[in-house]
Amino acid sequence: MPRPRTWTDEGLRNALPGARSWKDVCETLSVPIGGKTFKSLRDRAEALGLDYSHLYGNGQRRPVIEAVSDDRLRELVPQCRSWNHLALEIGYANSRQGGWRSRLAARIDALGLSVEHFRGRGFNGLTPFTNEPTFTADPTPERLRVAATGKAIAWFSERAYVVSLPVEPAIYDLIVDSPNGLDRIQVKSSTTTSRTVKFTRTVYDNQQPGRTSTGYFRSAPYEPDEIDYFFVVLGDGSMYVLPYEVIGRRSTANMGERYEEFRV
Repeated sequence: MPRPRTWTDEGLRNALPGARSWKDVCETLSVPIGGKTFKSLRDRAEALGLDYSHLYGNGQRRPVIEAVSDDRLRELVPQCRSWNHLALEIGYANSRQGGWRSRLAARIDALGLSVEHFRGRGFNGLTPFTNEPTFTADPTPERLRVAATGKAIAWFSERAYVVSLPVEPAIYDLIVDSPNGLDRIQVKSSTTTSRTVKFTRTVYDNQQPGRTSTGYFRSAPYEPDEIDYFFVVLGDGSMYVLPYEVIGRRSTANMGERYEEFRV
């Protein structure tokens, strides 16, 4: 027994004028989209004497490509970015099947229109690509400190060294599996024009002489048993891999000619 209709004749009359395809009609009437529904709607439209000759796509009885006027093609072709973007604009829902592209290309060629600006296949549900980039901010020197660790990870990873991050807070930033074993890497960065890098860390000292306060923070050098290498990233993009012994307990160093052999 056929299921009762969930749409009315009045609803069909109202849906047809503003629709571009039988799919649009189905969506307006909130009914399932498919061939059987298209047939039911088309048969009822014919019984009611309703005009649906403007509809494109599935369920349309006359060729879709030929139904598009020359003026409409002249308007759309310069604006579209791909063949399937154009198919979307003319309301051709079944653009993955048939020889629609060759027929449409023949029409466009006959009109003397250019499609050299079309790019790619433009699929993805016929949604046109919009070249409106989201990430437009420029890099800033203030963020180098945050980005430096990522640059170090990328440098080691590109050379097939396995990089690990400490699960808990540690003196070093990275662990790298090198031919010598597991090396502890401390990442440093600097944006100064003098290329000066600070090789110190902040420690909490609760043994301040002569006071009974709860303690204070101070800068301290790295000790030999704490790290194995410094990875330095400068604002101009220069990077250095420095063994601990090269810097030692120094608090600062200028990345000049003296350290050029450690530049990577």
